[in-house]
Amino acid sequence: MRRDIDLEDEDDRDSTVRTFHKGAVLFKEGQPSDVAYIIRKGRVAVYRLVNNKRVGLGERGPGEMVGEMGAVAAAPRGSFAEALEYTEALVCDQRLLRTMLLKSPRPVQLLTGYLVERVRALSEQIVDRPSGNVFWSVCRVTALCWQATVRGEVQELSYAELSRTLKDILLVSQIEIDQVFDRLKKLRLVNIVDVKGSFSRADPLLGHKKPGTAFVRDRLLRLPDLDNFLAVARNVAREYRDRPDFAVDLEFFDLADFAREAQSSPDILYKKIGYQEIPEELFFFHKARTQAYIEAMGPEFFRQARRPRLTAADLARVDDIAGVDNATLQEAFSALGFRKVAVAAAMAGEAAREKIFKNLSKKIAAVVREEAAALGEPDEDEAADVEKELLDRIKAIKGLGS
Repeated sequence: MRRDIDLEDEDDRDSTVRTFHKGAVLFKEGQPSDVAYIIRKGRVAVYRLVNNKRVGLGERGPGEMVGEMGAVAAAPRGSFAEALEYTEALVCDQRLLRTMLLKSPRPVQLLTGYLVERVRALSEQIVDRPSGNVFWSVCRVTALCWQATVRGEVQELSYAELSRTLKDILLVSQIEIDQVFDRLKKLRLVNIVDVKGSFSRADPLLGHKKPGTAFVRDRLLRLPDLDNFLAVARNVAREYRDRPDFAVDLEFFDLADFAREAQSSPDILYKKIGYQEIPEELFFFHKARTQAYIEAMGPEFFRQARRPRLTAADLARVDDIAGVDNATLQEAFSALGFRKVAVAAAMAGEAAREKIFKNLSKKIAAVVREEAAALGEPDEDEAADVEKELLDRIKAIKGLGS
């Protein structure tokens, strides 16, 4: 229940004021509801988690209250609240809220109770759906259907059949589907042509059939340029993801989603995980599936890790030396010289830089550290030459072809 509060009329000199930094959680779903908050400054997002999906329920700003539902009803929290920016809020405990409510006329009390029950019932109707971004999901499924159609040498899709497919896969409504394709039509990413039909009726006087009122029997959809369709749709989908109104977003996503958000690839992320360049607190595992996998693989599988055989493709940049054995690196550094090693250290990531210093004597490591610090950002041409020479030397030592 959304409520605007006139802060200028509130005597908050004796009230408790709490501050929340950006990203701080005011409360979590399922926690006891002992207080509500009147926002004085900042913005707060309210959402629920439904099977790993964040379902947005709106935002609250200055003068609005959050958390009052549970506090009034003395029920556990039915949602999460998170500060979207630095936020200051007045704390209102249950005693204060109930005092305010008891001072209200009886009809207001009854109406408040009804609204509490109504909002709770509506909140419970929020269900899971397979898609976090309806617009992008509709576009991806449409592209797949179009590719299958083109392979079948039929250059059009039935809008009715496509809609049924989208409903079955994404659990979306026809209204949502129509909204997506209305936007795609305005962007000229799809062509939709109406196929009209009519029911014939017999004329009792003349003895022949006459056509009745025309109606739209179906609509035929075409994608003029599939590659452009996906590229533009992906950019438009980002607008839908960032909209502040009711939306569904994933609370957790997999490695492929991580790579897509970072504009990278799963292969590179695997390497960065192995080099410990990505913090471990970002990783979570589905408990039941993980336990099943552990049972299937057996305990011996997890007691040691075998490094895959190094290939030339594994050495594309200086940071990749974190996966090279120490003896090979020591030989390569000896041939390279301390100046070039310092350039490599200056351009390397944390894991690769520590690998470099680890494979130098203490005296040489101190010189290289000092030289690398003095370099700061090395010259791009020099850095590129050093990177190529270092990787070529490692490949030659390991007998790897380019």
